[in-house]
Amino acid sequence: MAGVSLNGVYNHFIQDYVSKDVTQADAHRKDELRDVYKSIAKINKKSPLYLLTDDDTSRNDAIDIKERARLLQGNIFGLSNQEDKSSLNHTSAYTSDDDKVNAAYIGKTPDDDVGSAGFDIEISQLATGQINTGRYVSKDSSSLLAPDNYAFDVKIDRQEYEFQFSIYRSDKNIDVLQKLEKLVNRAGIGLRAEIVEDGTDRAALQISSTHTGIKAGENSQFEIYESSGELSTGSVEAYGLDKISSPATNAHFTLNGEDRMAISNHFTVGGKFDIQIKDITSSPINVGVKRDNEALVKHIASLVDNYNSFVLDASGKQDEKFKSDKLKSEAIAIARQYMSGIEDMGIKLEGNGTISIDDEMLRQAVAGLQNDEMLSPIKSFTDALISKAKEIAVDPMKYVDRPVVNYKNPDSKDNTASPYITSEYSGMMFNNYC
Repeated sequence: MAGVSLNGVYNHFIQDYVSKDVTQADAHRKDELRDVYKSIAKINKKSPLYLLTDDDTSRNDAIDIKERARLLQGNIFGLSNQEDKSSLNHTSAYTSDDDKVNAAYIGKTPDDDVGSAGFDIEISQLATGQINTGRYVSKDSSSLLAPDNYAFDVKIDRQEYEFQFSIYRSDKNIDVLQKLEKLVNRAGIGLRAEIVEDGTDRAALQISSTHTGIKAGENSQFEIYESSGELSTGSVEAYGLDKISSPATNAHFTLNGEDRMAISNHFTVGGKFDIQIKDITSSPINVGVKRDNEALVKHIASLVDNYNSFVLDASGKQDEKFKSDKLKSEAIAIARQYMSGIEDMGIKLEGNGTISIDDEMLRQAVAGLQNDEMLSPIKSFTDALISKAKEIAVDPMKYVDRPVVNYKNPDSKDNTASPYITSEYSGMMFNNYC
């Protein structure tokens, strides 16, 4: 009987209360978990003794508000990829010639002076892949090889592969080339084959690497050869599959005048820039970072949307035990403290507690930013929302009707936190199933 009851509790909890989404707010470091525990212990040590009602409504309300707070915190965390989750630092990379160099900023903590993070790049050679161009043969002539089963080997990235194919009496050279083309392309080993023509009736098989550059100590990216075995040989020589027409090369460039080399045209610089070089340059190209105004506008708009959703959800939740007015008033008080008085940025606190944004005014204000002082109220608002969300998650029961039974003596030294009762919320869900 006890097992049936426990299963019912578990299934009820999984279906109705377990969060459907995992956010950055749920991935805690040890120090963050320690802070959560200390917050819970502090609340238990100083809070009065309450009378908790044993009913589903109170439980549902507390769990619901905890989930809403967790979602709010997770959504705010998702707006920033900086270590400081309330950061409004949104930067993007730029180059003085996008046709020759593309750049993306991937740094986590940009410099205070973003202009100091730039550099000059000059490209003298692009990285290329190896290309083997075979012998040109008459397409409609009979196969150069007698009908039989053939094989050849390919060595790439220190791995060896054997390719087998058959030639029939009716096959022409073009038929053999098409078989080899399909054979190489279907293998998926980092090679690409295609039939090329010379403008007459002749064609050849061209095999190229899908990768660029050549590693130290190697002479080629891939080798095509034949080894003795049960199957016939001669296809490599007959169709010139081993003829290197263009060897692989590495990219050569300078960064602020210092010579560099890379096996790819796509690389990172200093862990902050993702660089794609596309052409040789005749003069240095400047790469740097600038404030990404569009990303900043979207960040602020998303922050406001999350706040508004939280306030409206609290307003719409009405029952006799849930203190929706208390939750709503606390959230609005935060907005009133930090978001009032910045109407010149297009941000206005409305009478119902929500925040409205004039998109055009906000974009103009962001475009005209000289420093981060104008963003200070928004950052403080973000910090306060995160702090409030953490507070709600630790003690959601304060928004549920709970009469005080006894106040603790503030001067007593006996007010210690119990290691077995981390919070009223933690044991509330199961206290009547033990």
